[in-house]
Parts: sequence; structure tokens; C-alpha cells
Amino acid sequence: MSFKIGKKSGNITVIDCPQRLDVNISYDLKNIMTQLIEEKKFKIIINLTGTKYVDSSGLGAIVSRIAVTRSNKGDVRLVTKTKSILDLLDLTRLNKILECYDDVQTALESF
Repeated sequence: MSFKIGKKSGNITVIDCPQRLDVNISYDLKNIMTQLIEEKKFKIIINLTGTKYVDSSGLGAIVSRIAVTRSNKGDVRLVTKTKSILDLLDLTRLNKILECYDDVQTALESF
């Protein structure tokens, strides 16, 4: 499974991630986010509900564009309930930087 990109609720883009977000595909996520930013789409939801594993490269891809989105009145938000991913965010303290939601609808409403 690869990334699926969908536009939801106006200018918010949802990126559905594959089962693994690791060194093999993290560059693809960075490219997708860069392209969205070039298209002036600064509100991004990364949907990890189907993702079972995220490594440091995956986390790096997620946080790599936060500053640009926020400086343009947008943000990067995560959707996940997977305990291992939530534990990783806690361990790396990224849970202090990234807002996480249980479902896409709640993340959409947060904007």
C-alpha cells in the first residue's frame, strides 16, 4: 500500500499512510508534503490509522514540514490510536509538538 492523498473540508489535505512508515518510504512522505506546501496547502492531516510501524525516518518526515505549515497559519496533525506509535511520540516528546486525534473527523474539526 502506498500513500493516498485526499482533500477534505476545503483546504485541509489528508494523507493516508501505509502499514509501515520507515526509511524505505519516508522520503516519499516528505516529497508529498513539500508538494502540498508548494500548492499553498498548509493544513495537513497524516492518517496513521492503518500504520503499524513508524521509525525515526518516518517521524523525521512528519516533523520536517511543521515549521513551514505553522508559519503559514496551518499545521500538521496526526490521527492514530496505535499504542506503539503513541508510545514513540511520548518517548521522543513529539506528543508535545504534534496534536494527535483518534479519528480523521475529529482532526478535521480541530482546524
